[in-house]
Amino acid sequence: MIASIEKQKFVYILNRDSENKMTISSPLDAHKSHTICFDLCGLDVGYDNPLFACIEVDYGDAELENSSVVTGEITKLLTYYEMDLGLNYVVRKNFDKIDKTAHLLIPGKIFCLFS
Repeated sequence: MIASIEKQKFVYILNRDSENKMTISSPLDAHKSHTICFDLCGLDVGYDNPLFACIEVDYGDAELENSSVVTGEITKLLTYYEMDLGLNYVVRKNFDKIDKTAHLLIPGKIFCLFS
């Protein structure tokens, strides 16, 4: 998964063909409007579908009264994105509120994330 600072996230699938040459898929998007991405990393899930963690802030639309831009209240989220290899689709799996000072993710092995 590759992400820009604002809004855009793409997932590329890398494979090897019969001649052992690297092939890359067309990008699958996981965009979310009005979102700033602080950090992104892949998680070790073994043979399960690939999972990515992202620290995000949804700043909302400036036209809305309750958006973070207007109210000044910022909520950082730790968001999980899953690449479903069976459906060839990226899903926003889960999110949790985190501390406002959080800014860095360290990749690791996931044993049981969602219950």
